[in-house]
Amino acid sequence: MNLISPFCPFTTAVVGACALQDFVEAAVLVFLFDVSEYLESVAMTRATNALSTIVSIRPEQANLNNPITKEIVVLPASAVKIGSIVSVKTGDKVPCDGIVIEGDSTVDESNLTGESRPVKKGIGDKVSGGTINNGSTQLIVKTTATTKNSAVAKLLKIVEEAQSNRSTTEAMVDSVAQVYTPIVVLTALCMCTFPFIVSKEVGKDWLMRGLILLVAACPCALIISTPVTYVAGLAACAQKGIIVKGGQHLETLAMIKVIAFDKTGVRSYAYHMCLKCA
Repeated sequence: MNLISPFCPFTTAVVGACALQDFVEAAVLVFLFDVSEYLESVAMTRATNALSTIVSIRPEQANLNNPITKEIVVLPASAVKIGSIVSVKTGDKVPCDGIVIEGDSTVDESNLTGESRPVKKGIGDKVSGGTINNGSTQLIVKTTATTKNSAVAKLLKIVEEAQSNRSTTEAMVDSVAQVYTPIVVLTALCMCTFPFIVSKEVGKDWLMRGLILLVAACPCALIISTPVTYVAGLAACAQKGIIVKGGQHLETLAMIKVIAFDKTGVRSYAYHMCLKCA
């Protein structure tokens, strides 16, 4: 809700305070609203940045082995096709999902699976795009998917959906505000105008009361705080490596009483099953 909007109760209250020549009250209202806007902006920026850090796991380039000249050609990861042979050097990200056809090394999968320890990879093992070769040996990988169909792409899609999915509470607040705000404004308008029929002094007194009603009953705080709360919750989870698919699922998590963990060691299978279910 913007301060310059003619329908904003805060704007109406500021204009009314100026009409009463109570410029101190008008200045205080503007200051408080600016502070709330700043705090909202800071909260949203931090939440967005936290979620955006997940995007950094996307591989940017790939070392493609030329089948004819046997030379390595550096290409954007998005240009790698299924069946291509790519070289993943120590410290490089795996550009696409694939199967190791040469080399033995360890791969850091913590950004995708949360596994804290590097996973050993050898000939015939599957590797996921976005994971990092942190071993001392180069891996030669035959790609089985493009960047658009890789595990990291599915993870990023979940993150994007998490930011756009609205919870029941958010939808309810919006629907209530659409009815509540006009009622408050109309009530305050009646308080600010009709008493002038009695006398000018009574009208001024009720004008001040109407402006107080606008500020006290304004739903701005409710409308602003609700989405910020959910985004902050999603961001807090994202910073800890937990992707929640929107505010609705965040509400569901709040109702959970018991969580059972089963560490079987079948990490990649469980992870891909989670992506499939998502």
